[in-house]
Amino acid sequence: MANPTPHPDSDSPFSERERQAKRVFRERLEASTHPDKERFQNIFEAHLSRIASIQKALRAYPPVLQESKLGRRERGLGTLVELLANATDADFEMFLPMRAMLWRSLTMARLNFWRLLRYLSEEIEPDDTDLSIIIDRRVHACVYLKLVDELLTSLAMDDDIPRTIRHEVVASMTSLWDSTPSIAVQQFFPLLEAVWEARRKIMVSVGTMLGVSEIMKLLQAGCAPQFVDYFSRARMSNDEGSAFQEFLIGVTTEQITDLESFMQGSGLTCLSPEEAKQALGIDEPNDENYRIGVQAYQFHRERHLQSAARRLRSLPGPKHTAEEYMLMYFLEDFVDAPQDEQSPADAHA
Repeated sequence: MANPTPHPDSDSPFSERERQAKRVFRERLEASTHPDKERFQNIFEAHLSRIASIQKALRAYPPVLQESKLGRRERGLGTLVELLANATDADFEMFLPMRAMLWRSLTMARLNFWRLLRYLSEEIEPDDTDLSIIIDRRVHACVYLKLVDELLTSLAMDDDIPRTIRHEVVASMTSLWDSTPSIAVQQFFPLLEAVWEARRKIMVSVGTMLGVSEIMKLLQAGCAPQFVDYFSRARMSNDEGSAFQEFLIGVTTEQITDLESFMQGSGLTCLSPEEAKQALGIDEPNDENYRIGVQAYQFHRERHLQSAARRLRSLPGPKHTAEEYMLMYFLEDFVDAPQDEQSPADAHA
């Protein structure tokens, strides 16, 4: 299986896989007999032009750490590590270099471009399942890239993590912002993509909250076995176990506790996902189009915000999401591994 990774800097803001998907869509659009075909073509080209403008602005800024001296001031990876460790969710963006902000804008522009193409494809080829699958993959690849940046951001702000790991975290972040993904990012991104893709495909049965059946479903859906192996370690902490349970069940530790109390009080031994959402008072939008890419992002973001709140307020429960714990473990091994074992993945896949 090819390893899809964040693509390196190039004249195009799109990866090779994205360029292939664009060609497929353009061919379908040109062959369409839809009465608004010409308008759709204009919209398509206009969005490409806007994305190219963001790419041009991004390339106008130097790499994050290139300009290291200003008078008596000096900055480098070490000073950035310490700066971000003292930041919080409330002020983190105030410390970001402009190139980081533009990179994030470009990622969102690409994500929204693919969502637009999903809407247009439903107009010109409503029964073309192959085209929908191609575009959905590009939507979620952008979502996962955004989430990897957020995983790194969360770890960068935790000064309880060993400095050597935070050093690798921030180096990985700057490599993304510079559009030159590091070897660590190239190796970790396909692993996380496989994990999130598998989790997106499985149907959760709340059951006894143990998540045993979900583990088997994850593996059957193509989840990276390293992820499951990590959370099967004998020395796993309680927080890691709770974070993994959150990932499997799809709700926070606090919500799992509420569901357990509800099931015990009502004498139930199992709840369907719909019953669990009703018990927790969770309402979801009925518009399926609204949820293109949103659900995958929301799945991690809600758990991340809750874990960040626990860190900030010293509350019980996992202080990171399962994916963040896995990334810490991966980077710890990566830092300790001999350089000849840190071979890059296929950066152009």
